[in-house]
Amino acid sequence: MTTPTYAELSDAVRRLMFPFSVEITPREAATLPPLRDHLAAGTSVYLTFLPDQPWADTVAVARTVREAGLRPVPHLAARAVSDRPALQRMLADLTAAGVEDVLLLAGSLTTPVGEFSESAQILDAGLLEEAGIHRVGIVGHPEGHPDVDDDELFRALVAKCGIARARGFDLHLVTQFCFDPGPIVAWERRIRAAGVDVPVHAGLPGLTSPARLLRYGLRCGVGPSLKVLRQQAGSVLKLATSPVHHPDATLLGLAAAAAADPRSLLRAVHFFPFGALVPTAAWAADIRDGRFEVDDRDSLRVTA
Repeated sequence: MTTPTYAELSDAVRRLMFPFSVEITPREAATLPPLRDHLAAGTSVYLTFLPDQPWADTVAVARTVREAGLRPVPHLAARAVSDRPALQRMLADLTAAGVEDVLLLAGSLTTPVGEFSESAQILDAGLLEEAGIHRVGIVGHPEGHPDVDDDELFRALVAKCGIARARGFDLHLVTQFCFDPGPIVAWERRIRAAGVDVPVHAGLPGLTSPARLLRYGLRCGVGPSLKVLRQQAGSVLKLATSPVHHPDATLLGLAAAAAADPRSLLRAVHFFPFGALVPTAAWAADIRDGRFEVDDRDSLRVTA
């Protein structure tokens, strides 16, 4: 693989950012400004699963997102679904709200509330197709999961991709957020070598404080690239006091890998704004629309 030129790198950045997606929690939705004022029509807005959030709130926010001309993508957590009839009702709620896409995950509950314990069971239940939902995302963990062995994670991911292929789903993978492109690139190559051929949407943190990102990173188990975040900040004190972290170095690293390898599955970027949706969306839109310059291979400058 050859090193891409700056022009090729810039083109790859734009391809990853068109289209980008974002994630919000149903709880924070009421405090956000109108989404249509900050996101282009058709942008996918993922709705995070929270164990203590009433399902009706997720459905209501999904409807609001759809009415704003955006694509709601609710998280559907297997361990929070009691049984098949409950899943049928939940899917009926979503489709009535205009939902056409879901993201499947096991969920953060330690003990399942019913018969489902992993997302593969939802994927293979036949109820998504019955509800008319054919576009499905599943979660990828390039840096592992704090509660699951890496080899088990890998085998489960490959198996779910096989189920999706057999059932005819339009599948994509959304990774946990990382501060370093290395784990995502290595993971993408590993799953590709195992026969996975679906698009990868790489998770990046939004434009929030490094201190907040550190807290979320420790909670989510993104250990290896936390070292990179600390190195970028320069010191623990600077990490705690820096106002905003920009994920441009990670974005450029992903773009370089995609530009250098035509077979790369890296297709898009998914942002976890962590309460900073408006500045994250503005920054992402500037880059998507080409209002930036690559200063070097580790940073870019918005020119808007």
